[in-house]
Amino acid sequence: MKRTSKMIMAAVIVAVLLLGIGYAAIQNITLNIAGTAAADPSQANFKVMFSGTPTVSDDTYVTAAITDDINATMNVEGLTKKGDVVSATYTVQNTSEDLSADLSIATTNSNTEFFTLKSEIAKTSLIAGEATTLTVTVELTKTPIVESVNATIGVQLEAMPVQPGEEGTSEGINGSSQTPALTLGKITKDNIGDYIDLGNNIINEESTTDDWRILYKDETAVYAVLADYLPVVQIPEEAGLTTDPENTVYNVWSDDLVNKLLNNAAWSEFTNGILGAKAIGAPKVEMFLDSYNAKNGTEFAYTDTERPVLDSTTEDYDLYVPHPDYTEETYGHWLASIPEGYSDMSWVSSFDGMIRTNPWTLKNYAVRPVVELPLNTECSYNNGIWTVN
Repeated sequence: MKRTSKMIMAAVIVAVLLLGIGYAAIQNITLNIAGTAAADPSQANFKVMFSGTPTVSDDTYVTAAITDDINATMNVEGLTKKGDVVSATYTVQNTSEDLSADLSIATTNSNTEFFTLKSEIAKTSLIAGEATTLTVTVELTKTPIVESVNATIGVQLEAMPVQPGEEGTSEGINGSSQTPALTLGKITKDNIGDYIDLGNNIINEESTTDDWRILYKDETAVYAVLADYLPVVQIPEEAGLTTDPENTVYNVWSDDLVNKLLNNAAWSEFTNGILGAKAIGAPKVEMFLDSYNAKNGTEFAYTDTERPVLDSTTEDYDLYVPHPDYTEETYGHWLASIPEGYSDMSWVSSFDGMIRTNPWTLKNYAVRPVVELPLNTECSYNNGIWTVN
């Protein structure tokens, strides 16, 4: 029986194989249509224009008008003394049905000796139908003495078409790269010492443009330092520093001084609400000398045995030493770093350019707050001044 069973199984297998060989699969048939599709750019699809009526800060000194969709005027007269400031604000609207717009600004000023021209736009990208404001400010920075002075000013706002969802990329017509919106990330070491306007008035009652200077830039942020010593009457109470305003204008001292200088919350008012910004009461010695070395091509170090002396002939010496003399009983300013091996001393920058170490109880040094600004912070650049928007 076993032998017969094997023979039957072999016969079945042969039959199946023969069936597989006897039939072929039906092949697919492909039908093809060839053709073309074309679309052309039309300027009618992209329209950014002035709208509404401009407003002015004081119609005694400034007039502003819109002459057509893409042209406007601003005329200033009657300014007499340094610090006189007027402005005009215009509404700019993207009336396109679909395309978004990236905006950038350029300015011209024929008389920078007497006038400062600033332009600030509230938004640097507009989706279809969205509007923003453009504010143009003129400041008299030098009082005329002999005769009237004049300037020809110009502000050019360029609108670049971008696809919805691609705002801020400025990949304009046909994908060609155009000028992107300006951010602090554009700053380089060559800008160390430039003035930067954070919009708050700290040391000068007449202008905000000379309160802060660029101290340094690294991979994550730009650092602005107060251009002069901070008067003690403007030191935040939260900082917990000891002062004597009746006898000294600038000097501060305290126990645990460095930790108080590095307390971000205590100094936060100096950020002026800028998104992502942080503040401390003084620069650290590492950044202070890194800035000087980057600006001047030097290699100063700071050790217990080496006390660098900043050379007054190098670039922007006043950035590091605001007063190269004994000012209001102030020898210089504190640096927010503790020398290695000490617990009650800090580095200081003295009026003679010497980087020293001194105890926190010394009553002859001032503070200079530092604001840390994210690289993506939007700004403008006019007449040598960076302005945070």
